Amino acid sequence: MLTNEQIQQYKRDGYLILKGAIPEEDVQRLERGVKNNPPLDGTLDPNAPVFPAPGRYTLATQAPADPDLGFIIEHPTVVDPVRTLLEDEPRLTAYVIYDRTPGGAGLPAHHDYKRWRPVGSSMNWLFTIIPFCDFDEDTGQLFVAPGSHHPGRIHDGATECLEVEPAIRPAPNDFIDPGLERGDLLFMNMHLWHRAADNRSEVHRVGLFNKYAGASYPPATGYYLFNDAVVDALSDAGRELIAVHSNLPIITTRALLVRDRGGSQEVLLTPDDDNRMQLPGGAVWDERAIPDWDLGNYIAPLQNYLREQLRIETPWLSYIHDYPEADGLCRLYGYTLNDHGFPVAYDGEWVAVESMHQQALAHDWIEAAVEKWCDPSIIRGKGLSQAQSRIDQFAY
Repeated sequence: MLTNEQIQQYKRDGYLILKGAIPEEDVQRLERGVKNNPPLDGTLDPNAPVFPAPGRYTLATQAPADPDLGFIIEHPTVVDPVRTLLEDEPRLTAYVIYDRTPGGAGLPAHHDYKRWRPVGSSMNWLFTIIPFCDFDEDTGQLFVAPGSHHPGRIHDGATECLEVEPAIRPAPNDFIDPGLERGDLLFMNMHLWHRAADNRSEVHRVGLFNKYAGASYPPATGYYLFNDAVVDALSDAGRELIAVHSNLPIITTRALLVRDRGGSQEVLLTPDDDNRMQLPGGAVWDERAIPDWDLGNYIAPLQNYLREQLRIETPWLSYIHDYPEADGLCRLYGYTLNDHGFPVAYDGEWVAVESMHQQALAHDWIEAAVEKWCDPSIIRGKGLSQAQSRIDQFAY
């Protein structure tokens, strides 16, 4: 249980450290898990170094299916404060162990709210960081800039999705070394600026950098999809921490395009080959404009389909849910149109939600998807493609 002083410190500084919170036997158990699962998930960068050459390596993807790794997901010392700090039920968005090998370079100053990443595009998430060794001058400190998270940058906009102003880079002397040691537990706000020093030691600098989002704040690009083995490794209560999971792959992506006409919601539908009405979209492909392991952002292919099928360009899209389609899943995104567009006919049919049951629909989940998209209790952000974000992830 966090004290009121600790909660206020987190809100003020953007981070909170619980010294020695993780028992030594739990750290050793995590180390056994890493030994059995080398950090070879890496990135999608073909020029990345080969383990264990000097560099930074990742153990992520489906790693927590190993009980010696997965147990920490639902560890009460971790989850209970997360619930308090998020002021919401937590959902795991990423399980990540980083290994900076001897000689591995550090990271420059940055923050991790990123509109193109499944692990970074929720409007309310935080890190839980557990060092497996002391992060000191030899292994490489993790520096933080207290107060640099600037929560006032988040505000309502012209749409139902929240907007975030461009980040404010702190000065170099704003960063401090909080003195992280083996077994400490650091909670860090998604907007907090931080950097890491080089590993100048002869040992591996290893740490767990998990990420949890509030259940009411889904990632704008969609969740990283864990498989069923990860969920099976957890208790019944722990399974609630995994928002989406499946052994089926995401094979299609579609857009729910909604507009308001006289207080009535309408959805844009197009006919399929069997003349059933469906949402626009098609087969997924991985964009890979920004190499990383956390696949799941299918905004780029969906925007291509919208240009090809409807001749429209959406500046952003926001994740709704994953629904069954054919032999896999469909990752569904939403966008609500305003009245600012040029008054030309759309290449499709606008159908009122209340009369949708009269249509021959290709998928029986469309009406449920509309309800979820319009649910005011779900707080959404704006998801971008990787290509858009290479220019400016805050531009739209």
